[in-house]
Amino acid sequence: MFKRIRNKYLRYFTIFVYFVIIFFCAIELNFLWLFGYTPDMNDIRNPNIAVASEVYTADGKLIGKYYHQNRSPVEYNQISLNLVHALVATEDARFYQHHGVDIYGNLTGILASAKGDKRGGSTITQQLAKNLFETRKRKSQGLIKHIPVFRTLVYKIKEWLTAFKIEHVYNKQEILTLYFNTVPFGNNSFGIKTASLKYFNKQPDALNPAEAATLIGMLKATSTYNPINNPDKAFDRRNTVLHQMEKYGYISKDDLSANLAKPLNLDLTYVATESEGDSYLPGG
Repeated sequence: MFKRIRNKYLRYFTIFVYFVIIFFCAIELNFLWLFGYTPDMNDIRNPNIAVASEVYTADGKLIGKYYHQNRSPVEYNQISLNLVHALVATEDARFYQHHGVDIYGNLTGILASAKGDKRGGSTITQQLAKNLFETRKRKSQGLIKHIPVFRTLVYKIKEWLTAFKIEHVYNKQEILTLYFNTVPFGNNSFGIKTASLKYFNKQPDALNPAEAATLIGMLKATSTYNPINNPDKAFDRRNTVLHQMEKYGYISKDDLSANLAKPLNLDLTYVATESEGDSYLPGG
């Protein structure tokens, strides 16, 4: 038999902790089909990432691409550190310190929002969970989709749970690689390679700090900060990212000044022979 906790505050806190644990377990198990599907460890280890099917001539010349999502995956060593630094500085400064969910970041985000400074609290790993496993769509919704505020809480918890699993399976470099290969950049450009070629006609390992900041700046809102359609807003957002990079020591003050002075310098000359159709799912 459990002894009754005499201190009522400690008793209430213990009851609250038990409730939270049970609630998290119910979400993970999709109790009574209320909460929708949550990715399991097999899903985490074997994610399905749609990539474009490419057709080449016998001498290696690309003659066509077929896709639903225009994406060409790259390895970590094919991604410029300018991109990595821009992403971490802007989206998740404590990326290398947390294990998927940044409790400290969430608390400071809540306090900042209370003061009128609205900011996102999702880590890079949480964003990956949302993008890769579509934790807020279709089969992931469950019956709670009809309860507006409650469903948002559940979706956020599922992203936390999925983020913890991702961090358990992958190291930080692998998480960054998955993120860069899945994140959308607008204009049907999925993944950093497609975006680098689309906007700058460069491979992702060749981007300078200003170009990297332009692409990472788009992640806040791909339509609003699209450098083709909204160059002025994209320019301002790029400079915000550059300031973040300097703030966290990824570029020097001199580098900051030099890159702030640069125009967007888009190069839209890259053209691939493309067709919309089915993407190829590796292992599918």
